[in-house]
Order: sequence, then C-alpha cells, then structure tokens
Amino acid sequence: MDRDFSEALDAAITRVGVIRAFAKGLQRALNAIFLEGPLRPLKNFASGAWLEHPLHPLLTDVPVGAWTVTLLLYIVALLFGVTQLGFAIALAMGLGILAALAAIATGFMDWMDVDPTELIIGFVHATVNIIGTLCFTIAWFLLYSAQWQVSMTNFIPALLGYLIMSVGAYLGGTLVFRLGVMINRNAYRSGPKEFTPVVGFEELAENKPQRFNVKGQPVLLVRRGQQVYAIGAVCSHYGAPLEQGAIHDTLIECPWHYSRFSLEDGSVKRGPSTAPLPLYETDVKDGKIWVRASRVAQIVPPH
Repeated sequence: MDRDFSEALDAAITRVGVIRAFAKGLQRALNAIFLEGPLRPLKNFASGAWLEHPLHPLLTDVPVGAWTVTLLLYIVALLFGVTQLGFAIALAMGLGILAALAAIATGFMDWMDVDPTELIIGFVHATVNIIGTLCFTIAWFLLYSAQWQVSMTNFIPALLGYLIMSVGAYLGGTLVFRLGVMINRNAYRSGPKEFTPVVGFEELAENKPQRFNVKGQPVLLVRRGQQVYAIGAVCSHYGAPLEQGAIHDTLIECPWHYSRFSLEDGSVKRGPSTAPLPLYETDVKDGKIWVRASRVAQIVPPH
C-alpha cells in the first residue's frame, strides 16, 4: 500500500459527517464522565501513568497474538481432522476476547484527548475492532454450543473477525505512526550540554512559570524564593504549553488534559501523560540563571 492509499483512506474517513458528529458527541460525554467527574482516577489508571507507558498498546498485543494462535489451531484442526483441538481453540479465543475488551476500554480513555482528525480515525479504529471482537465472541459461543467440536460453522466467524481485526490494526498504526497519537512530544529533546545563560534572576517572577528558548530547546523556569526549577516546557502527552499551566506546590499542571509533573525532576505525578519531562540543572551567577540538560535525570514513579 502506498502513501496515496493511506492519505485517501484518511480523507475518506474524515469526510463522513455522521461519523464526525457521533465521535465528537461521544468524546464530550466521556470527558464529562472521566475527565471532569469522580471517575478521573480510573482514566489515570487506564492511561498507564503508573506504568510510565501507555497501557492500551500493551493490551492490543494480547488479542492479536491469541487470535493468531486461534486461527492456526483452527487450520490444523480442519485440515488434519484433529477435533480434540476445540477446547484449546476456545481458550485462545476467549483470552483474546477478554484482552480485546480491556484494550477497547483503555483505548477510549486515550481517545478522549485527541484532536478532530485523530478523533474520527480513532473512532473508526475502535468501531472496527469492536465488530471484530463481536465476530470472535459469536465464534466462541458457536464452538461452545457444538461441545468444542471444530467445524466451518464456528470457523467462519473467527476468520471474519481476524480479517476485520487486521483492518483495525492498520488504522491503529495510522494513528500512531502517521498522526503521532500518544507519542512522547519530548522524545528528541536534548541539550544544551553546557551551562547557558537564560534570564536575569530578578527578572523571573516569583512562582510564575515562564518559557524560554534555550539553544532551540523549550525550557520552563519557575522561581520559588532562591530555588529555580527548570524542566521541559512542552507537555509530553499532547504538546500543551506548560507555561499556561497552574502551579500546585512543587507540581505544574498541564492546561489541556490536567496531567501533573514534578518541578523537581520532571516526573509524572498524575496522568494521562506517561512520559516524564526533560530535566535541566540550574545555576545562578552574575545575577543570571544558567541551565543545562541534566546529566542524571532522576525519574520517580507517579503515585
């Protein structure tokens, strides 16, 4: 498949007005429940902040693997008449169904935060995978009703589910590798390696986050008394400008999706972000604040 196909597919999906309207409505509803309501901790857990890695992509590997095994066992059973494989097929297929449900749930928690183009493609990605999961669920119940006897009747829904799931996986790849959903926005930040003057110490307002460009790197400075904190100025989740965020003690809160990062070491203290911010060392001399990239970034797991 060439680039023209991928771009044409993205354009075709995003042009469907009904999908766009439904996706935006669902996003608003989920945000009202999980972002602004009492279920916010559940969203933080599902984002994978506690693991320092998005949870959704980890879970998607399980149904893909389990259903690939399912299909291979089906082929062996049908080609060679090994009818005893029915129960093993049911176990593999059932594991895939359970993992797919978890992947769908965590995927929707991530999907709540995306922008319009990604929102629509992500909705179609989820819908396709839900349909694929339903096909495998039908196959499982047909196999169960046949007392674990393998037949074309219960194989066809599983084969159809696998093909549909493959389309969903392709769209998932589009979201990450073409549109950049859930990537660390600071993955390629580096430097400066040597201490570099940024701003006069007295010019930096007390307890007010300010952003500075230090040799091409966006750096956030916060002064509290004689202490100066320096971390990356771009939220690792979706690139929000952290200078617009609120200070909570020694934490900075993202103004978009309300992740919280430590000013002391850049670590994630509350999701949905999972990646820490770049950390910078500070020094004050000649009345100026100097910074350089930290040689040892101490990452503290979020609570």
